Amino acid sequence: MSALKLISTTAFLLTTSTLLPTAMAGSPTVPASNSEVSIKPFPKPHAGDKRLVIRLPARTNENALLVRVTPGKLSQVDCNNQAYAGTLETKTLQGWGYNFYVLRTQGHAMSTMMACPPNSLRTAFVPVAGAEQTLSYNSRMPLIYYVPKDFNIQYEVFVPQQRGTAKPE
Repeated sequence: MSALKLISTTAFLLTTSTLLPTAMAGSPTVPASNSEVSIKPFPKPHAGDKRLVIRLPARTNENALLVRVTPGKLSQVDCNNQAYAGTLETKTLQGWGYNFYVLRTQGHAMSTMMACPPNSLRTAFVPVAGAEQTLSYNSRMPLIYYVPKDFNIQYEVFVPQQRGTAKPE
């Protein structure tokens, strides 16, 4: 069984220009290069959508890191488990070969129906069910997402602690 060690988590609204890197534990960052990929060739967002860009900081041994990306929305929730319905499509920028991702959702939330204690309402990030991705870490290529205006993206950086291969029994 493989385990992942969380070395960074970032949860906030990303802008179309850049993501401000935060201090992270674990693998050290290395000086950034000036060879950033421009987002100019990527399409403009449709009406009602926004483009979110994640620019990961350069790190040593990036091939050992993973990024888990979770689309979702801040919502008022109670003690029930909740999720939004939707899909995350991978598209390729024609002529460039760069991938970008489009979240398709009508904004309908699903929820269990347990009776909750009084005063259990709180604001929490509610994910889109089945739209979470785990990608290889790559500081040279930004991660581009197109999401409805009221949705956001959260991401976490992990380092695998153990890798193995399943064996038949």
